[in-house]
Amino acid sequence: MCLFGLRILRTGLMAGATVALLGTPSALGQTAPDTSSAKSASGIEEVIVTAEKRPEAVRKISGSVSAMTGAQLEALGAQDMSDYLTRTPGVVFNAQTPGNSTVVLRGISTTTGIDQGQGTTGYFIDDVPLTDPSYSIATPDIDTFDVDNVVVLRGPQGTLFGSSSLGGAVNYQAAKPDLENFGTHLQASIESTAHGDVGGSGKVMVNVPIVTDTFAVRGVYVHRDIGGFIDNIGTGQKDANRTLIRGGRIEATWKPGPNTTINYLFLDQTEDTRDLGYAEPALAGKYAKTTLIPETANFGTKIHNLRLDQDFGFATLTATATYHQKTQETLQDQTAVFGGFFPGASLVTVGQPAKSTGTTYEVRLASPSGGRFEYVVGLYYDDTKEKIKNIGAGAGITNAIETVYGPLFGAGIGALSAPNDVWLFADVPGEGREEAAFGEFTYHFSDEWKATLGGRLFNERMKSETKASGFYVLATDGTLTSDMFGKQKASGFNPKGSITWTPSDDFMAYGLVSKGYRFGGPNVTPSTPADPVPASYRSDSLINYELGIRSNLLDNRLQLDATAFYIDWSNIQVHLLTSTNLNYATNGGKARSYGLESTATYFATDDLTLSTNVTYLNAALVDDFNPGGGQPIVPGGSTLPGASKWQVSNTVSYQWTENEWHPSIVLSHRYISKAPGTFLTGIPQGGYNLFDARAGVEFGNYAVTAYIANIGDTRGITGGQTGPLEQYLVRPRTVGLTFDYKM
Repeated sequence: MCLFGLRILRTGLMAGATVALLGTPSALGQTAPDTSSAKSASGIEEVIVTAEKRPEAVRKISGSVSAMTGAQLEALGAQDMSDYLTRTPGVVFNAQTPGNSTVVLRGISTTTGIDQGQGTTGYFIDDVPLTDPSYSIATPDIDTFDVDNVVVLRGPQGTLFGSSSLGGAVNYQAAKPDLENFGTHLQASIESTAHGDVGGSGKVMVNVPIVTDTFAVRGVYVHRDIGGFIDNIGTGQKDANRTLIRGGRIEATWKPGPNTTINYLFLDQTEDTRDLGYAEPALAGKYAKTTLIPETANFGTKIHNLRLDQDFGFATLTATATYHQKTQETLQDQTAVFGGFFPGASLVTVGQPAKSTGTTYEVRLASPSGGRFEYVVGLYYDDTKEKIKNIGAGAGITNAIETVYGPLFGAGIGALSAPNDVWLFADVPGEGREEAAFGEFTYHFSDEWKATLGGRLFNERMKSETKASGFYVLATDGTLTSDMFGKQKASGFNPKGSITWTPSDDFMAYGLVSKGYRFGGPNVTPSTPADPVPASYRSDSLINYELGIRSNLLDNRLQLDATAFYIDWSNIQVHLLTSTNLNYATNGGKARSYGLESTATYFATDDLTLSTNVTYLNAALVDDFNPGGGQPIVPGGSTLPGASKWQVSNTVSYQWTENEWHPSIVLSHRYISKAPGTFLTGIPQGGYNLFDARAGVEFGNYAVTAYIANIGDTRGITGGQTGPLEQYLVRPRTVGLTFDYKM
C-alpha cells in the first residue's frame, strides 16, 4: 500500500459489445422491471444501456462497450469486480485489498496500484463519477445483487464522461423500482475456501409500489462475510484477511405524470478487512505473512442522488444532483522499514485516515432515438474535496529518538519531534473542480450510413497542500514542520468522431476516433538538488483510433464481433520516489497501446450457449524515460505495468428449459498472460488459468445453486508491491451453496 507523500516498502463473460444470455435463470416469480433488455426485430434479446447518455441497444453503439445484466451476473455467481471484469475483453483487474483495487483498460496505466494522481479508469454509479481528482481514496466495488446492469466502456470516454475516464469507464446501474408489482428476493450462501476459512452471505431486496403506477420504493441490503486464507505468523491469527462487506441502497421513484419521472437513490456500502491479505512466501509461506499487528483496511462509499427526467416529446431533459463520499482507514506495520531508525522501539506503524466528499451536477437534453438527426447536449460541474492524513507512530519511539539523536539535535528532541510516540503527522487537503459543456450529434445519411461528431469543452483546477511535522520531516527536510502548497489548472477540448455502416440487421461496421484527458496536479514534495521535483505535473491525454464490426450469422444463432484499436498516449503521468521515499509525479513522454478484441457467442440450441472472447494487447513506452535524480532509466519498449498481452474467457451454459425444475450448468474458463507489476522492479503478475463450475435447480419460487470457483486451486498473483515479498493472490479453490427465494 502506498502513502500520499510517503512510499512504504516492506523489504526483509462479458464479451465486447456482445451480450450472451449465459445460463440465465427463469423468472422465479420475479416482478422487477426489465429495463435493461428488449427484443430486436431479429428476435435476439438486446441489452439497453445508457453508455452514450441515452437509452440504446449495446450492440448498436459505435464503440467498444460490454454489458452484463443483473440476470447474467446472477447466473455466473458474480458479486464483485473480480467476478465479472476478469471476463471482459481488454480489462485487467489488479485485485488487492477489497475496496482498493484498480481496473486497467487496454493497458492504459503506469502502475498496478493506486496512482499518485487521478486514476486512468473512471468508476460510475448511475453515471455519477466516483474517481477522485487526485490520489484515490478507494475504488467502489458495489455488490451486484439486484443490479440492473454493469457496463464497461473501453477507450477514452472524455466526451461524455470527462477527466476520470482516460482509458475507459465502468458504470454500475442500480435496478429501478417497479411501479406496478410487489416483489422480493432473498438470497443466502455458504462457502468454504481451501487453505482458509468458511464464509457466507445474506442478501435481501424488497420492492413496494406505494401508489400503483405513480410511486414505489425498492430497498436492498447485503451482508457478506468473506473467509480469509492468509495466515499471519506474527500475530498468530489464522485466515487473517477476512473481509466483511455490509450495506445496500434505497431507491424511490415518483411519476407524477406520464412524461415526468423523479428518482432518488441512497447507497451506502462498507468493506472492512481484518488484515491486509498479501502473502510473503519468502518470509512466511505460500499463504502466509508476518507482521506485529493486524494491518486493517476499511473503506466506505455513500451516495445521495436526485434525478429528474422530463419528456418534452422533441427531447428528454435529464437533471441530476449528487452528493458522494468515500472514506478510508488503514493501518500498516512498518517496523521492517523504519525500525532501524528507532533502535529500541518495539513497533513502528503508519496509519492513513482519508475522506473524499463532493457534489456533482449535470443537466442534459437528448433527442428521441430513430430520427434522421439525433443529439445529446449537456452541462457538467463537479467539486470534490480530499482530506488525507499520514500518522506515523509506535511504541517507545520518543525514548528511542532521545537516546539516539539527542547528542546530535540536543536534549528534548524526542518529545519535540515525536510527542506521544508520533514521529510523523501529515495533513494533506486538496480540492479538484471540473466544469464542462459536452455534446454528440448523429446524422443518418441513409438507412445504412450515419456519422457522429462530438466534443467536450472543459476547464479543471486542482489545488493541494501538505502540512507535516515530526521526526520524519526533521530527518528529510531539516525542520520540524513543513507546509507545501501547489495548484494546477488546465482547459481544452476533447473531440470525438465516428462513421457507421449498417447494410443489414445482421452486420455493422464502424470507425471511431476519440480523445481523453486526465487531471494534472501539484507536487507537494520539496525539490532539492539531489531530488529535483517539478512544481506540478501536467494533464496527460490520449487519442484512440478504433475499427469494429458486429455480425449475426446462422439465422442469428452466431454473433461474431471484433475491434481493432491503436492508442497514442502523450505526456504520460509517471509516479516516482525521491531518495527519501517521498511521492511525486512527473510527465514522461509517450506510450502506445494497440490490440484486437474479438468475441463469439453461439446459441447452439435453445438450451445450449457457448461464448468466448480473446484479447491481444501490446502496450509499451515509446521512448526511454529518464526520471533523473539518480533513478534508473526505463528503456523504450518496456511493457506498461499490468498490460497482459493475452486474455481469454470461455463459457459454456446449458439449461433444460423443458424440465419443470429448470436444471442448469455453467462452466467457465479464464486465462491472463504474465505482465510486469511495475517498471523495472517487482515480480510479474498473471500467467494463470482459472476454471469455475456452477449447477442449479429451481422449484417454484425457490432455487439452489452449487458452485466451485478456481477448481484447480491455482495460485496466481493478481497484484503486489515493488518487491517479491508482498503478493496478492487469486482466491484459492472455493466451494459453496446459494439459496434463492423470489416472489
